[in-house]
Amino acid sequence: MTVAVPSPDLATRTLQLVDVPSESRREAALVDLVREVMPGVPAYDDGEVLLYGDGPVVLAGHLDTVPAQGNIPGRIADGAVHGLGASDMKSGVAVMIELARAGAPGRYLFFTREEVPVTESPLPALFETGMLAGAELAVVLEPTDCELHAGCLGNVQARITFHGESAHSARPWTGVNAIHELVRGLQPLVGREPEDVELDGLVYREVVSAVRVGGGIAANVVPATAWAELNARFVRPGMEERLRALLPEGEIDVLAVSPSAPPALANALVERLRRLVPTVKPKQAWTPVAQFAEQGIDAINYGPGATAYAHRVDEQVPIGNLERCFETLREFLA
Repeated sequence: MTVAVPSPDLATRTLQLVDVPSESRREAALVDLVREVMPGVPAYDDGEVLLYGDGPVVLAGHLDTVPAQGNIPGRIADGAVHGLGASDMKSGVAVMIELARAGAPGRYLFFTREEVPVTESPLPALFETGMLAGAELAVVLEPTDCELHAGCLGNVQARITFHGESAHSARPWTGVNAIHELVRGLQPLVGREPEDVELDGLVYREVVSAVRVGGGIAANVVPATAWAELNARFVRPGMEERLRALLPEGEIDVLAVSPSAPPALANALVERLRRLVPTVKPKQAWTPVAQFAEQGIDAINYGPGATAYAHRVDEQVPIGNLERCFETLREFLA
């Protein structure tokens, strides 16, 4: 039986969440804990998504984390909560829980499987129910250092393959080395600079990186194939076509695409939130604001997590950020 944590002891609540392992696809225990500590009965509960409350504002947070790096259980020390998911984003979930327990009006949405490809997201099942009808703004409590991070980058995962002809490595001239073809074929990527794209006065950077590489079967065989995985971040449509134009020598297969999202700064509720949080930056990453935008729901990122510590072995969140985020959102929702 979980011991109740007095509201608003945000640090203790965050640590409580950190100490329940919830790596992507293994979040059931944390889903159970959220059910236990949230006031009332969820309006929607399919075991992967919990939705509470009503009103024009949706507060949204994912329950999963990246794999542990020896950083669980957590601890409270030096003015911060340390441990897996403390920044991304159990601190944001803790703020949501305590706001609900304090009676702040709004819809509270908790969901699993965010740190994996968007094709695994459980949110589409909720969207199909129409239960978010009437929502005017979603605030996603991703780590933003208590600043507003508007919009988000889209994400393309792709594999590029180069073909050659196998041969004995003692007589390489009798074949074509696919790894050498890969090295030559990736040169346009190596020399590519980030491209700045301005939207609503915010500058996003479109980038492409090789993130994994492979090829070859043995030390004495010239390889017939070699491949690299690519990751591209974008705000403009057409990134898949731009990838193929950049790297014409390889065979590109797109593995997954996550959409970008516009800044939504003209939304009246965002303007109200900006009066409380004047610092606005572009979100140089993908977040679920894109999934809300696809549903016609404006969304913005605002949370207590420390962006510099997300996914690190020394992940942590300053307690001051927890308190600041809680008070700001309580005033915003009032």
